[in-house]
Amino acid sequence: MPAAPAWNGAIPATEATTATTPATLQLADGLRQEELALAVGAETLAADLIRAADGQAVHTLVLHGAGQGHRQRQWPLRQTLARLGCASAAIDFSGHGASSAVHPNSLSKRLAEAQAALERCTVGPRTVVGVSMSGEIALRLASRPDNQITHVVTLVGAIYDGAAFALPFGPAFSTALRRPGSWREAEVLEMISHYRGRITLVRASEDAVIPAEVAELVRQHATAADCRIIDLPGVDHRISERSQHDAALREQLARLIAGASA
Repeated sequence: MPAAPAWNGAIPATEATTATTPATLQLADGLRQEELALAVGAETLAADLIRAADGQAVHTLVLHGAGQGHRQRQWPLRQTLARLGCASAAIDFSGHGASSAVHPNSLSKRLAEAQAALERCTVGPRTVVGVSMSGEIALRLASRPDNQITHVVTLVGAIYDGAAFALPFGPAFSTALRRPGSWREAEVLEMISHYRGRITLVRASEDAVIPAEVAELVRQHATAADCRIIDLPGVDHRISERSQHDAALREQLARLIAGASA
């Protein structure tokens, strides 16, 4: 069997990662929320944990999408997860939500921030959830054995041409993405071929942003994994926004993430 590919040489060492002491809040429904600030290089990331009980281990990291995305869009979903007994962590990537924006962003920078959050806020065995752009990030995290990720979930998840991965978000990045079918050359496809855990790829039938073929391509390459595709009829790319107001969808997504019976 050929050697597994290098995961990503652009990830900086995490000795530069620090975090404040979390402030714990008791929520009205009995859940516990802990707010903290995570320093990753020059950036300070807003982060939080939500659990059903004090001291409950956090095994799940939820990563928001691009554009105007931030961790609060997944908050109702994470509350539902917590009620199922699944504590979770989430961050605002730099340039989003309450996090700083000292340096330009890129996919490689987001991967470094997600890696730092995984190490600081969760323990193995882990589940990672990636929404939209963070689908690529979640799959890359899962491809590193040291991360002890046993389940990776993408919600309308994207993958990207390897040539775009280190480019700062801007004109050059957009040009790379506009090349038709560029995602077919995503480096993460080779990386995920060595992953032996579970993969759940959630597609929306009305998604006009991420081609349906993306999930099929990931499944074709994830030959060592237990991989399934879940199709959501009548849902478009704005799955996080929809789940905020659709209790049935929120429950379905939470059970898929937690691995509970439908």
